[in-house]
Amino acid sequence: MQFLNNLVSRILAAAKYRWGRIVLHLPFRMAVGRLGIQLVKFGRMLQVRYANWNSEFRLKRTFSINCPERCWIDVSEPVTDIQRLTFLSRNSQPASMTPMVRALFDIKGIARVTLEPYKIHINKGEVFSWEELLPSIERVILEHLTA
Repeated sequence: MQFLNNLVSRILAAAKYRWGRIVLHLPFRMAVGRLGIQLVKFGRMLQVRYANWNSEFRLKRTFSINCPERCWIDVSEPVTDIQRLTFLSRNSQPASMTPMVRALFDIKGIARVTLEPYKIHINKGEVFSWEELLPSIERVILEHLTA
């Protein structure tokens, strides 16, 4: 019986030593970390897809009280990695312009677009109303963020 207890304790000690070496091994820890980052991105994508499928896409509009030409749209998907990116016209910053911003400027009446990671600021021309612009703006945003 003493022999069996000794054998089991040696096997457990060897397994504990090997597990400790695996866990402390830096490339293994980095691979697990990268896997975790990929799983978070995949989970975020699934969350947005499910929300869209379930007609729950998080698209919240806020209008400026002081400036009626400005609208903020909060989205549940990041639109840029940069803290703030402003496009004053269709031709400003062509290297940074995304297909979504190009499509927004294709809508007649859009004067300026500013992107933040989870927010889109849109300025319209004075002669246009939000009632006529918002359906097109939301369609463009949904097409580009759920594609």
